[in-house]
Amino acid sequence: MRDSIVRSYIRSNMPRMQWTDDRHYLFVQVVEILGGEELAKPKKILNLMGANNITLSQVKSHLQMYRNKKKEKAKQEMRMMWQMYHRQSQQYVQIYENLIRDVVQIEERFFPEMVNPMVVSCKSLYQSCRVGLNENRGHDVVVAEDGANGEEDMSLELTLGLKY
Repeated sequence: MRDSIVRSYIRSNMPRMQWTDDRHYLFVQVVEILGGEELAKPKKILNLMGANNITLSQVKSHLQMYRNKKKEKAKQEMRMMWQMYHRQSQQYVQIYENLIRDVVQIEERFFPEMVNPMVVSCKSLYQSCRVGLNENRGHDVVVAEDGANGEEDMSLELTLGLKY
């Protein structure tokens, strides 16, 4: 087995630079001028900032942190949008279930002789709008196997029970 030589970390005697709000604002402006955090290169950022007291390694480090924060923020926004979408779809199903229940109660009360024992299942309707739809020759809705594509594609027409 070889003895690997690992260079030890030697801390600089210089105090660590703090990115002030003004300096960071200038950094962000320069990054945007250069086409965004993915296209901007540290040397170009340093040249356009024109700051004498900043090193290339400091710009590299700050750019890396800036990219990571932007990516994390984008992930968080996507997560929030998905949660909102999911909550709305659940609300649509609840509205539809309440509507069906109310209609059935009205029919039972005013038209007891016309009550049909077959009531539309809201849960099956919800599942069909979740997994994607196929239409057969009679234009009836056919539910694909649950989890067919791993995504939830909500159709407002189906949620409200409208046929297009």
